[in-house]
Amino acid sequence: MTAGPAVRPRDFETFFAASHGGLLARLIMLSGSREDAEDALQEAFVEAYRVWERVGGYELPEAWVYRAAVQRLWKTARKRRRGRERLPDLPVPVLAGPEQSVEAREVLRLLAALPPRQRITMVLYCLHGWSQAEIAEALRMTRGGVAANVSKARGTLREALDVTADETGPGRDAFLGAPEPLAPGRLRPLSGPPDDDPVTAALRGTEDWLRAALLADPERTRRARAALARRLPEGS
Repeated sequence: MTAGPAVRPRDFETFFAASHGGLLARLIMLSGSREDAEDALQEAFVEAYRVWERVGGYELPEAWVYRAAVQRLWKTARKRRRGRERLPDLPVPVLAGPEQSVEAREVLRLLAALPPRQRITMVLYCLHGWSQAEIAEALRMTRGGVAANVSKARGTLREALDVTADETGPGRDAFLGAPEPLAPGRLRPLSGPPDDDPVTAALRGTEDWLRAALLADPERTRRARAALARRLPEGS
């Protein structure tokens, strides 16, 4: 995530307003808790502000903020052995149909109930495009540990969602194959083309619904910015 010498840091306020909703949706998928996601994201934005002259010049400063928030969520998750079964407090997107909202909330419930290691490794790998090696490095796990947690989480969701296993060969989970690599500092888009894997498709659809739900709350960004302002130096 390096910036070329001609790249000028963008305005922090503009960056915050444009990126907060999408990043929060991603982090709720990781944490299963809106409260934990908001706390981690606020901490990451505070850290980004302190070094904004550098981070603001990156091609994708949201990737820097996201990674910092992931590491904070991981520290919180390590203190818990079990997931949280309480659903995040969210409005319903205006354009979402009843079935879509029911399905999204069910996936969120299932994610929240997973053990934190399983949920975080699966979402990072399946939905957000991190490789096993990247997850292992960021979370200080072994690649084998990452693969095992991902496989367990996928099995739980596959059974709960009543979808068939991937047909890619005897005893093989297609999810454990390496995803297409990303350029350094890149984030996968929040939505993409249809996926043959039903678990991945369910996760992607849920995150899209979640982002729309957050954007349906016009006061969210203002409240988040006010909370952040209380953490920043005076005059910022």
